Amino acid sequence: MSAARPLSAAARAELLDRLVRLSLPSQSPPAATQAPAALSALYGAARARTRGPLAAGAARALLRAVTPGDLVLVTTGLVTPAIPAGETDGPPGALVLARALSLSRRARVLLLTEPAVVGPLRAAEALAAGEGGGNGWRGQVEIRGFPSDPDEAQAAARRFWQTERPAALLSVEKLGPNRRGVIHTMYGEDVTASQARTDRLFGVARRRGVLTVGIGDRGNEIGLGGLRSPGGRCRCPCRGPIACAVPADRPVVAFSSNWGGYAVAAALAAGLGQPCLLHRPTSEGRMLRRLVRAGAVDGLTRRAALSVDGAPLAVQTALVALLNALVRRPAQA
Repeated sequence: MSAARPLSAAARAELLDRLVRLSLPSQSPPAATQAPAALSALYGAARARTRGPLAAGAARALLRAVTPGDLVLVTTGLVTPAIPAGETDGPPGALVLARALSLSRRARVLLLTEPAVVGPLRAAEALAAGEGGGNGWRGQVEIRGFPSDPDEAQAAARRFWQTERPAALLSVEKLGPNRRGVIHTMYGEDVTASQARTDRLFGVARRRGVLTVGIGDRGNEIGLGGLRSPGGRCRCPCRGPIACAVPADRPVVAFSSNWGGYAVAAALAAGLGQPCLLHRPTSEGRMLRRLVRAGAVDGLTRRAALSVDGAPLAVQTALVALLNALVRRPAQA
């Protein structure tokens, strides 16, 4: 078997985006499944805004913005009556990105989520201890609940920049409000009251010129504001669109938000020549098992299953294996 041909940085960036946009058969209800054409339209709108590959562009922006010792805020989480302890899409992507930034930039990373999701995130976080050649987290990652009351969230957002001055703000599968201020699931349900209002952080970050990255898969997530509106209207009295109105400097679109987070981590790993920044397929399986044991469910099927957006564990580990192979492929001189 011949050795793999070296890749240019530009070719690798294009392949990363293409890989995490693969549209696969899903066990999800048809009403919630993202059609390939819809995903392509959302990606195209994000690409038109950033004028280049999404994951690699976000990674480059993070490397410019974050220096050793800086604080990085990462938000994730979704809580509804049917999803009381969070879902399997979002937390893994947030953890993998937090780990990559902690190890590569020696940044302090603060994960913000709903109080009910803190436990599952902490359960999954333990997998990092055996990653990165034994480097672990080096005590640089903290997981904390964030208010769901809008006024409390606004006050908390101001305090972060008064006392901590974060260098970057990232969101992974964190639902945000539409132009009428209502937060919806992809089914059109109004879930505003139960969400950690981390969208308030993005307004403060934008006014202060702090880098923002928003990772999503359907358009109702923080960071994808202004790209396109998911089909149909909501099921609540607001009768507005499902699409989130909160934009980010660097939107990242993928088949699932986890995959978008993994793609940014892979771009960091490739750009720095540190493949260990990306987790391995075995860690993907352990992470999902720990999340589900702690109460997380598949956000679309609403089942306590080892799946993400209806795609089973075998698909998740295969995707991570492909990303690792791409990161480890020799770079073109």
